[in-house]
Amino acid sequence: MEENSLQGNLAQIPFPHLLFEIWQKEKSGHLRIQKDRVEKRLSFEKGNIVIERESFPEIDFLKTLVEKKIIGVPEHKKCEDYASQNKTSLLRALIELDIFSASGLWKLIEDFFKADFFSFFDLSKAEFLFNPEPLPRQCPLLSCIQTLPLILEGVRQMRNFELIEAFLPDGSEILQILSPYYLNLISLEPHEKYLLSASDNNSLKNIYDSSEIGKKESQKIVFALLSLGLVGASGEKNRNKRLTEFSSAELDKILSAFNDKCSYIYKYISKEIGPVALNVLEKCLDEIKAHLGPLFQKIELSPDGTIEMKSILRTNTTLSNLEKEKNFIRGLNEILAAEVLTVKKTLGNDYERVLVRNLEKIGEPS
Repeated sequence: MEENSLQGNLAQIPFPHLLFEIWQKEKSGHLRIQKDRVEKRLSFEKGNIVIERESFPEIDFLKTLVEKKIIGVPEHKKCEDYASQNKTSLLRALIELDIFSASGLWKLIEDFFKADFFSFFDLSKAEFLFNPEPLPRQCPLLSCIQTLPLILEGVRQMRNFELIEAFLPDGSEILQILSPYYLNLISLEPHEKYLLSASDNNSLKNIYDSSEIGKKESQKIVFALLSLGLVGASGEKNRNKRLTEFSSAELDKILSAFNDKCSYIYKYISKEIGPVALNVLEKCLDEIKAHLGPLFQKIELSPDGTIEMKSILRTNTTLSNLEKEKNFIRGLNEILAAEVLTVKKTLGNDYERVLVRNLEKIGEPS
């Protein structure tokens, strides 16, 4: 796909790569995909997928709930009657009739929306056109779905292995693990982390031959890692900027996104245990410092839960060494992981699960 072109066919660029391009360029607008006479539309705001209220097919949504036996026919009829009598939407009726909680309903809305276009991931041919335009302010959004986790979820469900093989590099290509700034937005499963670790400075052929997962599943995971820019083939130009290219402004942008997450973690835990939360996180930071590189030895916890890193910015207007680059990103992620573990130890597993889910939407570079 040409740099300024967002029109073409999925025969040239697979759907997950297209989604990544839109996310990476922080595009707002509408993506139309046409296969034969069927056309689907996705809306984006700053690279993330949004569900617009006015275009959400609530009648089809209700029918799907019945087909999946999530609700029964009597509840369906009751909901329709209530919406008609009270001149309200079917979604509101589901809540006001106590059929679903608001959080439960929104989870179902997102699942329904995702299921409608997961089949796009297996499309080997389909025309697409992206119209860049700001979304109307008067149009309310039902939900915002983070694009990167969705790409990973979609690739996991792919069944078109011919398409996957067609867009994988040659078996002789050497893969390298990359450290993009958005690494903490992606949650890999243990078997995916296993293959990621095995991919560094290794050829695709060796990866497939030695992988305990088997060739097909390994190919799918490599395809996902390439789609998300987590690995790159040594013979290809890297699509993502590396920290070796980061200016001081870009470095500041990464740290700002990181500190948004740190601040949220502090607010999250302090709601439950009060002012002592700062002491708990300070202890966490002191314990992990010993395991971090020299870049992080002078970091301090601020009263708002953010991490003071002026020394890093002052001494590193750019990061020009590959090893320093990897250590920097690894250090940021280890700090976040340690703070999440502290929440788990202090408040329990349920609080940790909610925190991890919320962190996916916090601190994204804008």
